[in-house]
Amino acid sequence: MPANADHTAATGKETSIRPINWLVTVAVFFAGSVLLWADRSNFSVAAAAWAKDLNWAPSTIGLMLSAFSLGYLVIQPIGGWIADRAGPRRTLAGSMAGWSLWVLLTPLTPTVLWLTATFRVLLGAFEAPYVPASVAAVAEEANERAAQAPIPNRLLVTSPALWPFYIGYFALPYCQYIFLTWLPQYLTHYRHIPLLTASALSALPFVVAFISANFAGWAMDWMAESGWTAGGFHRKFFVALGAAIYAVTTLIAATTESNTLAVTLIVIANAGLAFYVVPYWTICTDVAPNQTGTLGGVMNFFGIVGATVSPYLSGVIAEATGAFVAPLLLAVAIMLVAATTMILLFRIKPLTSLVAEAPGAAKFAA
Repeated sequence: MPANADHTAATGKETSIRPINWLVTVAVFFAGSVLLWADRSNFSVAAAAWAKDLNWAPSTIGLMLSAFSLGYLVIQPIGGWIADRAGPRRTLAGSMAGWSLWVLLTPLTPTVLWLTATFRVLLGAFEAPYVPASVAAVAEEANERAAQAPIPNRLLVTSPALWPFYIGYFALPYCQYIFLTWLPQYLTHYRHIPLLTASALSALPFVVAFISANFAGWAMDWMAESGWTAGGFHRKFFVALGAAIYAVTTLIAATTESNTLAVTLIVIANAGLAFYVVPYWTICTDVAPNQTGTLGGVMNFFGIVGATVSPYLSGVIAEATGAFVAPLLLAVAIMLVAATTMILLFRIKPLTSLVAEAPGAAKFAA
């Protein structure tokens, strides 16, 4: 029986999956991802200049930085569901067109805080479906795995079996968005590095993260081919490695007096975050190949709760303490707790089996 016939029998939906051109797909996803991160992060460089010119307090900066995450947070589960229902191609096109408009409008009125914040919220809302749709596009190509029967979407939120997975992912955006949003301000205000130099240095961690993420993907494939998959070891190993790298380097960077050492370790910390994030998205395709977009959206919803909280909370703590040590120490604690929870309590197996093992889940098919 053809793969899409199996998929139709399992899901009850007629599908027409066109062959994928992997070279074009990789090029488009790469370009889209570069724009995605550039368009959400360039505001942090502008905010460092506007904060000086317009006398923004750290708490105000944190609020403006968190505005993006609010829109990103609210639309995450909806965006993943849209990707599964309308298809990744349409979802990706609509997402990219929408966020391009709002990022163009953002610099028009930095003196009107509510309008600037609104543009940031809308930017986040239109970026939200992009990553779940990208992962869903890849998962669609595993047609023999996509033949697995789906579960009711409500169980993606209510099943306790998935909560350690979401707790683990919460830490990633929480820690990542401190660097993404606060790094230029941290380097200029707290490390007294000139803005032009700080802007260049702020890009370096993400270049290293790009290389590290690709290495993690390759290494997980190599480990899988070598048979190191029992208990999802090839996934959880990089969760543990990434958390350890981030924790050690950030602790030292937060407390050292050397700017050179601090910047070097922040770069390495971002490599750790890249190791940490890749397994989560591949786990979505492992456990829910025909609900990858929805599961990824729900997972990212919990993650973006962290991303929404961390810029503002970090600004409040920094303003209260007069330094940026305490926000970084809190981030390390959150990372270690979340990673330990995910590694010890989450089991990597097909979603139907995973949810069926949860207490009271025997009725999920009803």
